[in-house]
Amino acid sequence: MKKSILLCFIILIFNQLYAQNKYTTSSKKAIKLYEEADELLKNRRFKEATGKLLKATEVDDKFAEAHYKLAATYQLFQQDEEALKYYKKTAEVAPDNEKFKGAYYNLCLSYMSKGDYANAQATGEKFMAMKPTVPKYIEQVKKVIADCQFAQEAIKKPLEFKPVALSAPLNQLYLQYFPALTGDQKTIIFTGRDKPISNMPDSDENLYESTFAEGTWSRPKSISNKINSPENEGTASISADGKTLVFTSCDQRGGRKNFGQCDLFISRKVGNEWSDPINLGVNVNSTAWESQPSLSADGKTLFFISNRGGGKGGRDIWVSRLGDDAKWSLAENLSAINTAMNEVSPFIHPNGKTLFFSSEGYPGLGGKDLFKTELVNKEWTTPQNLGYPVNTYEDQLALFISADGKKGYYSVEKLENGMVKSSVLHIFDVPQEIAPTQKSNFVKGIVYDSKSKQKLEAKIDLFDLAEKSRAASVSSDAQNGSYLLVLNQGAEYALEVHRKGYAFKSLTFNYTEGKDIEPLEIDIALDPISQGTIFRLNNIFFDYNKYEIKEKSKTELDELVKFMQENTEVRGEISGHTDNIGVAEANMTLSLNRAKAVYDYLLQAGIDAKRLTFKGYGATKPDASNDTDEGRARNRRIEFKIL
Repeated sequence: MKKSILLCFIILIFNQLYAQNKYTTSSKKAIKLYEEADELLKNRRFKEATGKLLKATEVDDKFAEAHYKLAATYQLFQQDEEALKYYKKTAEVAPDNEKFKGAYYNLCLSYMSKGDYANAQATGEKFMAMKPTVPKYIEQVKKVIADCQFAQEAIKKPLEFKPVALSAPLNQLYLQYFPALTGDQKTIIFTGRDKPISNMPDSDENLYESTFAEGTWSRPKSISNKINSPENEGTASISADGKTLVFTSCDQRGGRKNFGQCDLFISRKVGNEWSDPINLGVNVNSTAWESQPSLSADGKTLFFISNRGGGKGGRDIWVSRLGDDAKWSLAENLSAINTAMNEVSPFIHPNGKTLFFSSEGYPGLGGKDLFKTELVNKEWTTPQNLGYPVNTYEDQLALFISADGKKGYYSVEKLENGMVKSSVLHIFDVPQEIAPTQKSNFVKGIVYDSKSKQKLEAKIDLFDLAEKSRAASVSSDAQNGSYLLVLNQGAEYALEVHRKGYAFKSLTFNYTEGKDIEPLEIDIALDPISQGTIFRLNNIFFDYNKYEIKEKSKTELDELVKFMQENTEVRGEISGHTDNIGVAEANMTLSLNRAKAVYDYLLQAGIDAKRLTFKGYGATKPDASNDTDEGRARNRRIEFKIL
């Protein structure tokens, strides 16, 4: 129970009892002790008051008022076991007295905090039967009763869930939590403390990283001296390619500018170095509290938590998007998901369509539970509780699910006297029942100059051909040329690579058959623009024996138009090619008509006809053997030759 609610309720208990002239005891001695305790409580002499109340219960063990006030006093000082003992005694000696309905309220919450669902539900129903009048207590108990009903059903259908702690050298700090991984699961970022929380303020939150190679994780190290500071760096999220980091920075008194107590900052990695962090600005941050970021795979959409005004509850999920102008949009409340209670720790899966988060506001097993929702036809589905034993009566706060939906990472906390004593990173096999509907995987590699072999920075756009939209946009690393992009099951993609001074490059990926996607490693060689350079247009499609361009080809054609506009010195020949099946003359005509269809499209887009020509070669210039289906497919193509 929140402390503010607790204090209000205890004050209410005291006021109710002060107002009563009739006691449940006839013992004058017990009453005298009780009233002396009242005076001591008014003067905040709690220890002496507790002694008087204990003596009053010894005089008359059925003195309900004394038991009730003892319970409330113990609760005020967070002596929960003693408080529970005397609330139970109150209910036992005065089971139907509405004056003591608060005992049932507190018993209900106490049982729920321990996962004793049967007793929590029973005492909650007893409280409701006593016709309470305070709305917030009524709503709270209704929620507990609903959660008890949900939990008892969920426990009957447990999921296959066997988390194990990540092995050394991980989990060597006092605390480690909020894990986030790159798309290939080769780098893990987490928040950690190298000293116990009890050592505050010496216990400093920092970001750590570890890399996976040859079957083991490296010893965790500070992610960067540019990111970690003498103040607290909290939860972080990293893009799938490992090049963009958004993290929480709190209580800054040095060089960083904070708008509120905790703000979100961004840093970008080139080679092995992170840039100086930059505050994400007023479109994302506010004078309130911002934390727990989650970046989409391409680093262009940011989910995070804030307690700013304009939301639906205390802490809500908010979302901001990075525009083509490199500015983050004004954050919007994710009102379709948020409740009047707290939502925390969002995680957007690499597929960009499954959001995991923790909430108090939906039916669950108590405290904060983990949920998932999926984007279907641009609408978020009703959140699904991840079930038992992923969720329990304790708080479950955050997790990370791999792109293929097979592995999950989270931290397990152990409490002592209400304080986190330890927090350990765990890994588990994701039960199919809670896995993202749309699985993903990745393609990664190096972009380089085909002649000099120099590593290149290039813009890489991934287009969903069915959606006719750009699914992701990244840049290869300026120093090492590395790139990584997430591909989703069930989609057909065109991947377009651009760098000024180099020939246009495209790849195609078709996962519409719904099979599991395997990780791919593809190095991309870019050809400098020069006479005679030929590049293949992999995403121009025709029906069998037809030359009308299919609608899904327009994405690539528009990229080719852009290439011609950016490289005005280029003149080129569009060539059509076929396999050797059929009559040679017919194949020649078909290839010519297909090349002309592309030529006409470019002309309609405003490209000067003087810069273009077209030709059909039929089956005369095969790119592969015509003896296999795969070879014949490669031979059916459109190419562009720089003249």
